[in-house]
Amino acid sequence: MEKFVLTSESRDTAVKTSEIRHSKRIPAVVYGHGFKPTAVSVDNSEFLKVFRKAGGTHLVELSIDGKVQTVLIHETQRDPVRGDFWHIDFFAVNAKEKIHVQIPVALIGKSQAVIEGAEVIQNLHTIEVKVLPADLVDAIEVDIAALVKVGDTVHVSDIIANYPKFEILTPETESIISAGAPKEYSDELHQADIADVATVQDAKAAEKAAETKE
Repeated sequence: MEKFVLTSESRDTAVKTSEIRHSKRIPAVVYGHGFKPTAVSVDNSEFLKVFRKAGGTHLVELSIDGKVQTVLIHETQRDPVRGDFWHIDFFAVNAKEKIHVQIPVALIGKSQAVIEGAEVIQNLHTIEVKVLPADLVDAIEVDIAALVKVGDTVHVSDIIANYPKFEILTPETESIISAGAPKEYSDELHQADIADVATVQDAKAAEKAAETKE
């Protein structure tokens, strides 16, 4: 799994966070089990480059005044209008303790259902797990080859055996992907439904007209 490097500096909590942001840096805190909470700041542009690729699921080697600590980007606060980062929470990782993360789902392979015109409907884009830092992966791969015909579905329970080092927290019964009817077929059904509704409406109108004449 790719690792990322980010440099930080310890900061004086007496200094206003607005002043730190004005200097193109982002106030942050590093904390974790057995790790003393430490106030730091990171360069805005440097963090943005790392965050775009690492998100909250990749390990980051955070240098704090020259001392390296492995962390996850646990939480960010942003300006609701401009989107600028206001504050960052870094979670200090212990190599011997499992971490709680959401891992992205990546679809691989070929599907007979898709070849025949079906659509792949992705119901889950991330899966919640607990895992040791060393066993983290960039994505949980789901093979769409299991979708042979319309209606076929891959559930969380179907991929558990592929990741024995994970403690998967997402319910096993949840659907990850399914094969949906081809768009043309769906449109035909929709038009048929409209036609059925129109027929019923016409019948009711005719019945009402007949009652009026009587």
